[in-house]
Amino acid sequence: MTDPVFGGDEVRTEQEIARWAAGVAAKAEQYQAVSRQVAEVNVNEVSKDGLVRLTVNAAGALQNLEISDKAREVSGASLAASIMTTMRRAQSRIAGAVAEIVTAVGVQEPGTADALVSSYRQRFPEPASDTPPWADQVRPSAPPPARRPVQDDEDWDGPAVTE
Repeated sequence: MTDPVFGGDEVRTEQEIARWAAGVAAKAEQYQAVSRQVAEVNVNEVSKDGLVRLTVNAAGALQNLEISDKAREVSGASLAASIMTTMRRAQSRIAGAVAEIVTAVGVQEPGTADALVSSYRQRFPEPASDTPPWADQVRPSAPPPARRPVQDDEDWDGPAVTE
């Protein structure tokens, strides 16, 4: 859409204003269509181990979660890691869904389309790996070391102190 050329005769000015207003109205409808369709985005994902099936919406919020009965055979930490990894993979696919909508609706301004899709890529980046960053910290706690008595100090009259 080119900028209107004002000035000159009144008829041409009115035509330019009408053309410009129609262009603005068309863009507004286009962006409203993108907004409506993005609001309806849902991404489904299944964990690689098959324990988890979930759906996230365009905001990345969990909409549905199904856990397989096989989850009884794994630790709580493993199940939690599977859920989080699967959710992050689903969220990372939101940007692709938004890009498809922007293309289908026909948004022509590259800066606008790129900014919209980029905002989703920044918010929901591609997961680095299938192992969540905290997974290496989830270990059963080791029993505390056995206490051993401290050698008696000659100056101390009280009971022996243990470490």
